[in-house]
Amino acid sequence: MKRFLIALVAVSAALLIYWLASPKQLMASASAESFDAFVPALMEEEAIPGLAIAVVRDHQVVHMQGYGFADVASRKPMTADTPMNIASISKPILGIILLQLHDKGLLDLDRDINAFLPFRVNNPHADGLPITIRQLATHTSGIADYYDTADYQKGADSPTPLVEHLRALLSPEGARYKSGAYYLNAAPGASREYSNLGAGVAGAVAENAGGAPLSVLAKANVFEPLGMTNTSWVLADYPAGKLATRYDVSQCLPFTGLCASTEDPKRNFLIRKVFRPSAADRSFSAYPHFGNPNYPDGGVNASARDLALLAQSILAGGKTGSGRLLSPASFNEMLKLQLPPSIDDRQRFFWRDRNGLTGHAGSDQGVFTSFYFDMKKGNAIIVLMNRTPDLQTEEAMARLNKRASRDLLRM
Repeated sequence: MKRFLIALVAVSAALLIYWLASPKQLMASASAESFDAFVPALMEEEAIPGLAIAVVRDHQVVHMQGYGFADVASRKPMTADTPMNIASISKPILGIILLQLHDKGLLDLDRDINAFLPFRVNNPHADGLPITIRQLATHTSGIADYYDTADYQKGADSPTPLVEHLRALLSPEGARYKSGAYYLNAAPGASREYSNLGAGVAGAVAENAGGAPLSVLAKANVFEPLGMTNTSWVLADYPAGKLATRYDVSQCLPFTGLCASTEDPKRNFLIRKVFRPSAADRSFSAYPHFGNPNYPDGGVNASARDLALLAQSILAGGKTGSGRLLSPASFNEMLKLQLPPSIDDRQRFFWRDRNGLTGHAGSDQGVFTSFYFDMKKGNAIIVLMNRTPDLQTEEAMARLNKRASRDLLRM
C-alpha cells in the first residue's frame, strides 16, 4: 500500500508539472470590451475557423459581418455573403413551402400523407393509424429519427432519389426496412421525438403536391421573392470554392502526440477542458461537401445575409418585396404552438422555442448554425460556423448569442 501511495503521489506530481509546463490557450474573450473584440477571441479559444453573424434589431440589420476563414488553406475570408450548409435550419424553410402549398389548396395539413406518396407509410406498432403533415412538422408522426453519414454522397448531390431512400427505410418492401425499425412504438400524435427521417417524408409530400423538386419550389417561392441570391438546396448550383469549407478540429496534448476530435467526444472534451491546448496544438481537417438523399432535413446552403432577409420577412409577418410568403392564416399557423403542453410546450410548425426565442439550430459534419428571432421586439440573431460542434462549441454558440443580445440588441 505504501508503494502504491508513493507511486500515486509521483504520478500526480508529474501530471501537475506537465499541466503547469504545457502551453495553454489564453482565455481573453470574457474580458473583451466590444463585440468585435469578443468574437475573434472566442474563435481563437474554441478553434473555430470561420463565423458569419447577422443581427436584426427592431426589424433593421444592425450587424452583418464575417470573421475568420471560409477556407483555412487558401486564407479565404468568411464574409456575410459566404454560403454554407445550414443543416437543420432547412426544416422550417420546408415548413414554409408546405404552408404555401396549403394556401394554394394543394395540401390539407391534417390529411393522411399516403395520399401524396408513391409508397405507403404505416407504423406497424400503431394499428395503421394515419400520419399527417402536421405531425411530420411537429415531430409527432411516430417515424423514428434516422441519420447516417454513410448515406452521404461526397462532393455532389446524392444520386439516390428521395422517395427511393424513404421507401427503403419505411416500406415493408424496402431493402432496409428491418421489420419496421424506423418507426416508434407510439401512435401518431401521441409523443414528440425529433425525426430527420420524418422531415424527409414531409419533403417528399411537398414535392408530390407541388409537382416539382423541393429545390425548385423553394427557389421560386421563397429564395427569389426574398432576394436570397446565395441560397439553394442543390450543391450543383455552386461553383467550386463558393461554399465555405467544412471542418473538424483535432486537438493534442503537447509533447505527447495524443490527439482527439469530435469523433472521440469524451477524450476531446477532456483534452480541451483540462489542458486547453493552444493553437499550435490544434489542427483543422476539411470535410468534402455532402449530398444527402434525405436532403429536406438539412440540405439548404445559405449565407448570413440571405438568412437575415428571411428573418426580416418573418418579423414583418411574412412580407416580401412584392407580396407575402404566406397568407395571414398560414403565417399564424406556422408560428402558433402546435401541441398540448402535456406533449410539448415549445413546438411550432417546424420552428421551436428556446430561451424565450423562436427559431432553429443546425449541426452536421463541419457545420454548426443558429437562427432565432423575437417576434414581439422585431429582433433576430443568425450565426453560421464552419466547424463540427462539440460541447465546447455549443457553449461558445450560447455565449455568442448572449453577447450579441447584450451588445447589439440593447435599446
